[in-house]
Amino acid sequence: MKNVFTKCFDAVLKGLIYCLVHLFFRPKLEFVDPSQKEKILSEPSILVSNHIWHLDGMVIGSKFFSKKICHMAAKDRFADKKQAFFFRHMNCIPIDRQQLDTSWLYQALDKLKKQQEHIAIYPEGRHGHDGEILPFHSGITTIAALAQVPLVMIYIDGPYNWLIGRRIRLLVSSPFYLDAPTKGMNADYIGEQTEKLHTKMLELQAKMWEKYPERRKSKNK
Repeated sequence: MKNVFTKCFDAVLKGLIYCLVHLFFRPKLEFVDPSQKEKILSEPSILVSNHIWHLDGMVIGSKFFSKKICHMAAKDRFADKKQAFFFRHMNCIPIDRQQLDTSWLYQALDKLKKQQEHIAIYPEGRHGHDGEILPFHSGITTIAALAQVPLVMIYIDGPYNWLIGRRIRLLVSSPFYLDAPTKGMNADYIGEQTEKLHTKMLELQAKMWEKYPERRKSKNK
């Protein structure tokens, strides 16, 4: 358990980072269905986001600053002591992208079920380029199936370039659940549901580009 000093330090660090994110990138939330806005993160949920840069988690955290969100970060990032210090104080869990170590899975389930926090995960595992949505890793489906909590998809539209004066926009889906397995949580089910989540992210991207066609053009230059 964190002591009072550590909790205060974490709160100050997050506040500083979130203020800087707002100052430089002015992120704005948009909702696929605004009428569902109040239901989003009203209970422990899994946030599923595309991954375009290192600051994705900070942007999401800054827009849901009143919520306790734990972010999944690649385990190799924790090998550097300075990065590990930062990630731990920003409430991150190291995830093994090769899935040789499953401790991250139990930590995530503990956050969701016991600590009543939310999990943010970036299932591409690495940054996409020029609007590309990379294939999803199956860890997201495993967590969601075991935790049985709502999922919320977030499409982040960049770029992270404060010099051009364009806002970062986040398009947020309504909460939903995975399809119930008909033959148990086997490999076919995991693969199918993972692909469905990937398709949902592509649909969010299409909605964003339909609303702001100039953003798609800029990515294809």
